[in-house]
Amino acid sequence: MTSFQDLCKNPKQLILYYVIFISLFEAIAQLCLKKFHINNGKNMRYIYLFITVFMYIGIWTLLCYCYDNEKAKLGSVNLIWSCMSIVSVMIFGYVFLQEKIEYHDILAIIFALLAIYFANL
Repeated sequence: MTSFQDLCKNPKQLILYYVIFISLFEAIAQLCLKKFHINNGKNMRYIYLFITVFMYIGIWTLLCYCYDNEKAKLGSVNLIWSCMSIVSVMIFGYVFLQEKIEYHDILAIIFALLAIYFANL
């Protein structure tokens, strides 16, 4: 059986996959924290807190995998993660919480995507 690392021979590609999952986990965690806050006083609200903790444990684990790779620079991984998290959290807020995305938010997303592009040159 081949591992995920064997499938991705390019170290930068592997790091990018890990960071994509880290960003998705963080978006889910942020969404659950918001739901935890919104559902104050309701019985099932602590399930959101449990999911948040579980997602951040997943983030920690994936970051450890990223840094196992000698090509992973602390600043680059964090920059890509931060920018992708901005984009994913805004999209999750729009889709799941019906939050508005203003023109300056779209501009921030464009700059975040540009930062990811320039970080990967």
